Amino acid sequence: MDEWKHLRALLRDRGVAGAEDLGTFVNNTRYFAPSAFDERAAMPVLLEALPGISDRRLVDAVAGHLGRPWARPAAFGALHTAFLRGAPIDHSTGWAIGNALGTVATVEQLNDLLDICAEKRFGTARQMIVYSLRRYKKAPGVAGLLGELVDDPDVGLHAMSALRSVVGNLEAVPVLERVSAQHAGTSLGQAAKRQLREVRRALAR
Repeated sequence: MDEWKHLRALLRDRGVAGAEDLGTFVNNTRYFAPSAFDERAAMPVLLEALPGISDRRLVDAVAGHLGRPWARPAAFGALHTAFLRGAPIDHSTGWAIGNALGTVATVEQLNDLLDICAEKRFGTARQMIVYSLRRYKKAPGVAGLLGELVDDPDVGLHAMSALRSVVGNLEAVPVLERVSAQHAGTSLGQAAKRQLREVRRALAR
């Protein structure tokens, strides 16, 4: 069965406008026609369909449509389940779901995000969830976990960036210096050096 055709037909049956534009994302409407897909009207259908989708490209598309701030936190449960199921198998698809998951979460779901971020088996699928922790500056446990994740090659860059937002540039300097020194010659060490340059420019202003 063609899962794309099936989902588009289901959307049309439910009266969702622009079903043919499912999976179409247009950022620049100056050169491209805007998508006619009504994401808000489609959300209940997408949430219902997500658990049964096996086509990875379609999972990515559905996650992209659900990963909107206005879907917060209604879309969290389905995306969370899909992430736990799919991320260990395919980090690329997990990344797309994780990106949406980090967007639709609120502080009520923070513990679920922290559990995911701390679980190394999810690999690079965690990247945007780690980065989303910058939204929870005052929440207990966030700064501490980010301080641990800066040494994780799968998510270190995202953890460093989020840590700067959570604790401030000045407090992040010793952490970045340590990562730069301890991971010298690696991509993680190079990322820490770049972060340090950005921090020093910001502090010099």
